[in-house]
Amino acid sequence: MIRFTSILLALGSFAAAQESSPDYKNNMLAKVLLFTRTDGLRHDSISTAVNQLQAWGPYYNISFDASEDQEKFTAENLAQYDALLFVHTSGNIFDSTGQAAFEDYLAKGGNFAAVHAASTTYMLNAWAPWTDTLGATFIHHPRRQIATFVKETTGHPATNPTPDRWTFDEEVYSFTSDPRKLGAKLLFSVDSSSYKENNIVEEQGNPHPIAWYQDYSAGAVVKSGDPGPGIAGRSFYSSLGHNNSTWMDDTFMKHIMGGLSWTLASNTTRVAAGLYNGAQPTAQIKLLPTPTPKTTPTSDGGPESTGGATISSSSGAFTNVPASVWATLGTALGAILGALP
Repeated sequence: MIRFTSILLALGSFAAAQESSPDYKNNMLAKVLLFTRTDGLRHDSISTAVNQLQAWGPYYNISFDASEDQEKFTAENLAQYDALLFVHTSGNIFDSTGQAAFEDYLAKGGNFAAVHAASTTYMLNAWAPWTDTLGATFIHHPRRQIATFVKETTGHPATNPTPDRWTFDEEVYSFTSDPRKLGAKLLFSVDSSSYKENNIVEEQGNPHPIAWYQDYSAGAVVKSGDPGPGIAGRSFYSSLGHNNSTWMDDTFMKHIMGGLSWTLASNTTRVAAGLYNGAQPTAQIKLLPTPTPKTTPTSDGGPESTGGATISSSSGAFTNVPASVWATLGTALGAILGALP
């Protein structure tokens, strides 16, 4: 009995380790810092966005660390992340240490993605490393209304899931400059006849940019420890995403996750963590077609049950365990029992 109890305890520890301690290097799970700090403007859809991103992440082999703590921005801490994702950030989000860490991360091949209000970050106190990496700075939007967004690029993970003309209720952002002048390529524009706008911003170019991407020399290879040749990696930005309802829309989530997965397919992914070895480190992230979720995120932003079994933790709480872990446990149990006298 004592021996059988010991086996069960060992198997329980093994299951917990399998569930709570993923091997990012061997399993190719991309690790992303999801940052939502605000300094002024704050969207009430932040919590919905965080919940949805964390719910969809596993379907794209992406693990998110959500934070609003600027202390996370040190060179040592950022080195563990394959990309930085800024959702609805605003104002001056970094102190001087954070700014230096952000620049260092990008210079070593770090990847960048941002959504909606992130373009209001450093809007009043222009900071070139941020503006140039994102591509442009927000200047204004008319009242929220139904508008039609036009696909400008085909064959990209951020546009593959969407219709050619995508109509829904949204804020239509305008920008102080044209991101194409920095080398950005448009993913979406907006049909100017589909909504009412009294303040046309000529500086942002035509067609009116809504979402875009930048591929800095296709991601210059930077060896760990080298200062790098300057900003490399990839950048993705979508100005869509104001409403809670938008974040609950499957097409929109596939747009955002597709754009993020594209940034993670940069050949500099993991360079900041010192794991880049010349091979494609994100081979398990499927770019085409967009992965179909194993379950559909529910209305509260959390995933529905995947059918995994539950085991009791040391605290008495129950923990969901994926079927793959139980399969491994079954093999291990068979080997252990077979070895018993």
